[in-house]
Amino acid sequence: MSGLEGFRAEIDAVDSQIVEALAKRFEICQRVANFKKQHGIAMMQPERVEAVKQRRRELAMQYGLDGDFMVALYSVIIQETCRMEDEIIDG
Repeated sequence: MSGLEGFRAEIDAVDSQIVEALAKRFEICQRVANFKKQHGIAMMQPERVEAVKQRRRELAMQYGLDGDFMVALYSVIIQETCRMEDEIIDG
């Protein structure tokens, strides 16, 4: 395997871990949505969303990553989470 192929294989392995972690995160979010539905808790919790984004920004910077990129990435993840929660709570 050439150097480039080896790097690509490493990236593919990390990408698989990312997808697996997202699947696990979304499964937990589904449980949260069911809990919210059972207890009459509003889907959107703006203070929680902002806290998550801020903590991920800080974590990204600890690893030398761009904080704005991480906030943008988590905005997409949170958007999907809200869509899923909305289906469970209002669906």
